[in-house]
Amino acid sequence: MRLTKALFVLPTLFTLSSVFLGMLSIIMSMEGDFFLASLAILYAILFDMVDGRVARMTKTQSEFGMQIDSLADVCSFGMAPAVLIYCASLEDLLWFGGNASMPVAFLFLAAGAVRLARYNVMASTTTAPVKRFVGIPIPMAAGTLASLVMATELGGGAQIPPVVAAVFVVFLAFLMVSTVSYRKFFARNRVEALVLTVILVAYLGSVSLVWGPRWLVFGFMAFYITFGFGETLLLRVLARRAQATDEEALPVEDDDA
Repeated sequence: MRLTKALFVLPTLFTLSSVFLGMLSIIMSMEGDFFLASLAILYAILFDMVDGRVARMTKTQSEFGMQIDSLADVCSFGMAPAVLIYCASLEDLLWFGGNASMPVAFLFLAAGAVRLARYNVMASTTTAPVKRFVGIPIPMAAGTLASLVMATELGGGAQIPPVVAAVFVVFLAFLMVSTVSYRKFFARNRVEALVLTVILVAYLGSVSLVWGPRWLVFGFMAFYITFGFGETLLLRVLARRAQATDEEALPVEDDDA
């Protein structure tokens, strides 16, 4: 019995570790250590990936686990990156003579909260395994902002132009609440995995050569975002063509009959 209780606690410990890293990121952002703040978010992503796998391995998935995971995500991948990008760049954002930094930063947090709530509702209404995410997962959105700031810090700490940061924030917020679908698993079979791995390695190698190794994490995030966006667009075009073909194949009723 004690072992069973310990197994139920284990995934929660990984989740709470993610929350701690989110809090650490917020504190470091407020103190001006943007590199450590970014790194804390990236490490929080690793803990977030582990807690679900630990729960499945120990067969301790529960409604409590799903709810605490969502609350942790709001802190680590909603609040923490919003504070990070606000302190690192958006603080000086002006729009029509006024400061727009707070609304833009809050937009990311709000979109992330909506994204998580939508996911919980969808997960609670179906028992089928999730193969694709509707909207970019909030850890990937947070990782994109964190890796952008981290790469900038490694390059000498030059501030990201506020307008550029705002564009990234608005775009990521849109993707989180959009219907663009993203794969839960990298590939469906070995052949597809091999092809995608070769493409990814070649792409990251090009990023490293052209921009430098400090952009590798951001490059991976950009690849994931672009791949999901492009795949969704392609699937929708093919679905519309298939629907049009089916409609043309339908028999036409004779009005004179």
